[in-house]
Amino acid sequence: MAKKTSSNYLEKLEKEIQSNQSRVSLVLGVLIILVIGILIFNYLNQSKSSLGPAQQTQAETDVSPNKLPGKYTVKDGDTLFMIADKYYQDGYKYTEIAQANNLTNPDQVETGQVLEIPKLEVQQAQTETSTETLGTGGGNMTIWGPKIDGDTYTVVENDWLSKIAGRAYGDIYAFDKIAKANNIQNPDLIEPGTILTIPR
Repeated sequence: MAKKTSSNYLEKLEKEIQSNQSRVSLVLGVLIILVIGILIFNYLNQSKSSLGPAQQTQAETDVSPNKLPGKYTVKDGDTLFMIADKYYQDGYKYTEIAQANNLTNPDQVETGQVLEIPKLEVQQAQTETSTETLGTGGGNMTIWGPKIDGDTYTVVENDWLSKIAGRAYGDIYAFDKIAKANNIQNPDLIEPGTILTIPR
C-alpha cells in the first residue's frame, strides 16, 4: 500500500514537473518570438536610423536651384561660396545666403547645418547698367555703403573684401587688387581692426 501511495505520489510529481516545464517552455517560446520580432523591426528601420541627423534631413531639406527659396544641408567640405555658386551660378553671392541666415562669420559653416537659400530677384536694370554706375549710387554713397576715397581703410565687423572693393572702386570683383596689395592669402578672412591699403 505504501509502495502504491509513493508511486502515485511520484506520478503526480512527474506530471506536475512536466506541466511546469510546458508552462516554462511556452513562456520562453513567447519571449523568443517577441525578441525576434523586435530585432526584425529594428533591422528594417536600421537603414533610416543609421544615417546621421544631417543625412536624414538632407533629402528633405536640399532644395533644387530652380525651386528657391528653400533649405540646404551643408555637406563636408562645403563653403558658402560653393553653395552660392551651386544655386546662383555666382559664388560671390554668398553674402545673400549669409544675410538670410544671420551668419556673423560666413567662413564658418558646419557639416549638417541647415541653411535658408533665398530666391534672388533678378533686376534687369542692374544687368544693363555698367559696373561703375552700379557701384557709385550717386554722391558719397554706393550700394554697398559709404564710398571709400582714402588710400587706407580700417576693417569693421561684417566687412567683406568684395564689399570694401565695391565701396572703393564701384566693382566688387576688384577685391583681388586689395588682397594682393595687403598680402592677404584668403580673401574670405579679414579681421575687424585690420588697416588695409587701398591701391589707386
